[in-house]
Amino acid sequence: MSDTSHGDTTSADAPLWRDIMDALPLTQRPRRLTAAMAQDWSLALRAVGIPHRLTPLRKGWRLDVHRDFMDLAVDEVLNFAQENPPEAPPEAARPISRRVVWQTALIMLLGALFHTVCSRPFPSLGLYPETWVTHGAADASAIMAGEWWRTVTALTLHADAAHMAGNALIGGVFMVLFCSEAGFALGWSVFLLSGALGNLLNAAAHLVNHVSVGASTAVFGVVAALGAYRAMREHGVSFRRTVAPVVAGLALLAMLGVGGERTDLGAHAFGFLAGLPLGLLAGSEIGVRLAAHPALPRLCGALSIALPLAAWAAALL
Repeated sequence: MSDTSHGDTTSADAPLWRDIMDALPLTQRPRRLTAAMAQDWSLALRAVGIPHRLTPLRKGWRLDVHRDFMDLAVDEVLNFAQENPPEAPPEAARPISRRVVWQTALIMLLGALFHTVCSRPFPSLGLYPETWVTHGAADASAIMAGEWWRTVTALTLHADAAHMAGNALIGGVFMVLFCSEAGFALGWSVFLLSGALGNLLNAAAHLVNHVSVGASTAVFGVVAALGAYRAMREHGVSFRRTVAPVVAGLALLAMLGVGGERTDLGAHAFGFLAGLPLGLLAGSEIGVRLAAHPALPRLCGALSIALPLAAWAAALL
C-alpha cells in the first residue's frame, strides 16, 4: 500500500497535518487502524478530494488529514463506517469439553448395560429377551395404531452386541461434538427427539410389515443437527465445519451397512431428515436465547431422562 498525498507536504507545513484518530469520538475510535481500514478510509477521503496521507507504523497505520479538512474528514469516515459495518467473524466452535466426553461415555455404558439386561432371561420377573423386542421394537403397524412409545423404546434396543457397540462408538463421537457446542442436555434432547420422529416417519412410510430396532436413527439425526446447527451459528455453509459432518454421516451409513437385510435405510434417512429442523432451531437466534436461559438445560435434562422411562413404562405396564 502506497502513501496517498495531496498538495505540498514539506516539513515546514507538518503542523498542518493531524492524525484523524485524535479527532474521532472516543466511542467510535478503533484501538488501531488496520491496513484494511486504512485503505477503506483513504478511498472514502479520496473520493471527495480531502487531502490526506498514510504512514505505516510498527503496529497498524496512521492517517493524517490536513487540518482545514479535518471536520469534513471525520464526518466522511464516520458515515463510511456506518454504511459499511465490519463483517462479524464466524463464531468459533467451542472446544470439546472433557466433562461432555465423560458424561457421554457414561450414557453409552448405561446403554451397553441395558442391552446386557435385555439379552438375559429373568423368569421371576416374566422378562425374556423376546419380551423387550415384542413390546419395544419400532413396529410400524403398532406405532400407527397409537403405540407412540415404540418410537423411543426402539432406540434403546439393538439386534446384537456388535450393533450396539457400533452405535455407541460412532454415535458417541457425534454426540460429543454436538453437545460440546449446543449443550449436553439440549444435545441429548435432540438425539431422542430426532430418533423418535425418524421412527415415526419411517413407520408412516411403511404402515405395516416393518419392524426395526437400534439407535442409528437418532445417530443420523444428530449428524444432521450438527451440520444444521453450525450453518446457523456461522451464518453460512463451509465444507470443513458444515458439510464434513454430512459426509461423515454418509460414511457412517456405509460402515453400518447398506445392503444387509437387517439394515434399515429408511430409518437412517428419516432420522437424518428429522435432525435437520431440530439443528436449525437450536442454532437460530431464538434457540440460542432459549439455551441461555437457566431453565432450558434443566427442562431438556428432565426430558432426556423422563421420556425413555415413560416410554418403557407404557410398553411394559
